[in-house]
Amino acid sequence: MRQAAVWFFLCCKRYLKKWSFLVILLALPAAAGVLHGVEEEEGQEIRIAVYAEGMDREEDGQRPLEWQLVQNLTERDLREGGLFRFYLCADEEEVKEQVASRRAECGYGVSGDLRKKLDERDYRRCIRVYSAPSTVLAQLSTEVVFASLMELYDREIFLDYILESEMVEQAVSALAESGGGMAFGADQDGILEEQAGALYDKWMNNGSTFRFEYGYRDRRGEAEARETGGTVFPIRGIVAVYVFLTGLYSGVMSGYDRERGMFLRLSPGRRSLCAMAVLSAPVFLAAVSGFGALALSGSLEKIGRETAVMAFYVLSVCGFSGILKAILRKPGALAVTIPFFLAGSLVFTPVFVDIGRFFPELAWIERLFLPSWYLRAF
Repeated sequence: MRQAAVWFFLCCKRYLKKWSFLVILLALPAAAGVLHGVEEEEGQEIRIAVYAEGMDREEDGQRPLEWQLVQNLTERDLREGGLFRFYLCADEEEVKEQVASRRAECGYGVSGDLRKKLDERDYRRCIRVYSAPSTVLAQLSTEVVFASLMELYDREIFLDYILESEMVEQAVSALAESGGGMAFGADQDGILEEQAGALYDKWMNNGSTFRFEYGYRDRRGEAEARETGGTVFPIRGIVAVYVFLTGLYSGVMSGYDRERGMFLRLSPGRRSLCAMAVLSAPVFLAAVSGFGALALSGSLEKIGRETAVMAFYVLSVCGFSGILKAILRKPGALAVTIPFFLAGSLVFTPVFVDIGRFFPELAWIERLFLPSWYLRAF
């Protein structure tokens, strides 16, 4: 065991003297730190310009629906809103100017008399969207806008349905005739509206009816990374693939070392142990580099758990590389597999995107690649 430790130390020293390998080791944490600093300096929210007509108008003593909508959007906390920060413009021309100058990713102009138009089913140009041709986020931000509109107006749709539905009227009449329901009396519509409104508020506000979420996968999602202040670049996925490929590369170099007779002077029992020490040395160095990248990018969680998971991952990578080397026998054959494992890890494991969410029938493929097991631990 002592001899294997000496071989491990000497092999680490050997790789650290290779400038190309040393540059790669230092490049990952350096790039992660720089990207993290740039993201913090530039800010992480996506700016959306909004404006609503009829600012000074009132409806029944309260602000009109269009201004309630704008207020709801602009007062959303960044933690609640996730990706987007809505801000108010002086007029619709300013919205267009903000989008044209790319100070805003996109913009929204809300028509006056929005409630009246919705009541009359006149949806044309109720909400106008302005976006640059190159943007991909206008459609996603539209989901937020209409979700906010539904929070304000959906209750009215529900109450209108209750009051105008023939089915509800027939059900109330049947209950009254059978004596199984309450006696509504002359103020039937008022009581129905009050009871329906109370039930709507109860089931919509307690979170038990439904909800929707959207996000981007990297650890627990890009949106969450934005909220917690961490980097949105998929650094953990890059680290996982980096350590995995280093293990395969180390298996290739270990195979060439064996062909050159490096382990011939060792006894058969010590030969395998020292060969594994040589194979694991660059993987260990890559893991240290990856750990530094996670720390500099603000992605580290609990140090003890991070260390334990990374140690187990390093052992798994070394074991996988050793087994694959023994099966293929020739180091050149092992080297040929590296592009395959690189492409498969980037495409099928949740480094940039979780492909299983879009194509569930392909979800099983990610289990063939070790980076997936590491990423799923977080």
